[in-house]
Amino acid sequence: MMRAMSCSALLTFVVVLWGAPPIIDAADWPQWRGPNRDGVSEETGLLKAWPAKGPKVVWQVESVGVGYSSIAVSEGRIFTQGDLNGVEHVIALDAADGSVLWAVQPPSVARRLAERVAAEMKRLDKDADGRLSEVEAAAGLGSRFNDSDSPAAADQYESIAAARTRRLMAALDADQDGRLTYSEAGRTLENDFANIDREDKTADAVQLARRRTLAFVKDLDKDGDGELSRDESRGSHLDRPFGRIDQRREGENRGDQLLTAEEIETYLAKSEAGRDGTISADELTAHYLRRYPGRDGILTATELRGHYGGYRNGMGDGPRGTPTVEGNRVYAEGGNGNLVCLDAATGKTIWELNLASDLEGRRPGWGYSESPLIDGQKLIVTPGGKAGTVAALDKLTGKVLWRSADVTEGAHYASPIAANLAGTRQFVVLASKSAFGVEAASGRKLWSYSRANNGTANCATPIAYNDHVFASSDYGTGGALVKISASGDAQRADEKYFEQKMRNHHGGIVLVGDYLYGYGSSLICMHYLTGKIAWADRGVGKGSLVYADGMLFFLSEGHTVGLIEATPAGYREHGRFKIERQGRPSWAHPVVSGGRLYIRDQQRLTAYDVSAK
Repeated sequence: MMRAMSCSALLTFVVVLWGAPPIIDAADWPQWRGPNRDGVSEETGLLKAWPAKGPKVVWQVESVGVGYSSIAVSEGRIFTQGDLNGVEHVIALDAADGSVLWAVQPPSVARRLAERVAAEMKRLDKDADGRLSEVEAAAGLGSRFNDSDSPAAADQYESIAAARTRRLMAALDADQDGRLTYSEAGRTLENDFANIDREDKTADAVQLARRRTLAFVKDLDKDGDGELSRDESRGSHLDRPFGRIDQRREGENRGDQLLTAEEIETYLAKSEAGRDGTISADELTAHYLRRYPGRDGILTATELRGHYGGYRNGMGDGPRGTPTVEGNRVYAEGGNGNLVCLDAATGKTIWELNLASDLEGRRPGWGYSESPLIDGQKLIVTPGGKAGTVAALDKLTGKVLWRSADVTEGAHYASPIAANLAGTRQFVVLASKSAFGVEAASGRKLWSYSRANNGTANCATPIAYNDHVFASSDYGTGGALVKISASGDAQRADEKYFEQKMRNHHGGIVLVGDYLYGYGSSLICMHYLTGKIAWADRGVGKGSLVYADGMLFFLSEGHTVGLIEATPAGYREHGRFKIERQGRPSWAHPVVSGGRLYIRDQQRLTAYDVSAK
């Protein structure tokens, strides 16, 4: 990889030498982390300081769907990925105004989704009315079905919540007393029951807890010993909090697995003070207004399609990878491993496959997150698994050219890079257990190094320069520089230093001149070859960054954008501004292209004018 201050003549020589496509326009950002996949833009003539409210907004759209994908910019078009109405799409926008040019789903993925929705609707729709009631949806999908229930307009919230309550009361209130007990609520409300049952501040909390305790013991104590075992509590209101109710004895890490009346009463008086253990219609309506405003609790086939239509995760739904553009082709990898090659002008599918089902890979715990790499005729992806961690495909057809048969560890969340190290063209990958290099021609393992990896999530794209590789991860780990040298038919990786403070999580690191910049324990400037830290500053907070025209453009996951001078002389901030929160951390990396700074945050994409002209 070229470092930031390399000259264009040397870059041209390397491109010709390795048979890569011609040099792109300096304004383009055609892949993850830019033209050279190193977070560096060649652009000049940019602002050196920002106004107090930030640079001017050129346009802002909310049409890129939910997700963490960054963007690629090529020939006046922007490419990204996102969940549109819950369904994963590859999306093309006009860079001039942000208007959508096309948004597509690969045909095989669309076909499989249609088949699944039809099968699930048949399985769950007990009354065969063509939609799922709240009871049907919760029984089959759990409470997360609410995430796919599209909200109505704000002026309808109250009427929708009231109607939803009436339907659910009619379906569940077996004794028709106007209140739902835990057993009546069943699976439909089990996750939210304790939160729906609100405190009555006028009630005697102690007496209420005592009456409830007597009722629990009377109803559940099958053997009459005055205590409730784990089995006796199973399926009741006491099942979920059993471990918290069962008080630990001194020196032991858990209780005796028996609930006494005293333990139950103590828990109810403290954790459910003033609650009677039933849900009224008013409490249920208030819950719907508070938790699911505008959602009617009924899933249509279209909404069910959204439930199954993309990658789902408790840390945020939607695709993670950034498309890669070369000429008239776009390559994109979704959260579930769907890899597609599209016509850049129309979005028409040229070829497609799945990293798990077609390449015997295994999806990592937080979804496939890499961005495909193009090197000559090869498209490089990391399906992971026993067939080989890395796969080289023919970029024109998707045909497998080789697999890294002697490297079979799991895929993680970093994207591969191409580099010339110790005289060999290779692909450098940060996977689940190690950073390693495989020969570009064959996929043969050349070297590996594991100290910079953690067992949770390895996300940061490595930096390769001057026969050295820098790799880093968070979760208390750190970053290391290794020197790659020839060792017989293989290579060796010798550690030059390890710096725990540079434990980069997901935000990436850039090399500018002789210095690395990235967020570890704080924002750090560190000498590349020695590991000596020039300075460290909290800056705008943990996040991601790119470099252009002497400046670092920084996006914190806490929704602050900052402009910092790239100099080892010290932390010098030249502007910051806040962006509106979208309900999740800001994890999509910023992009500088064509005099603009692009910030993606969930479904919103904003273009800022950062040109000095």
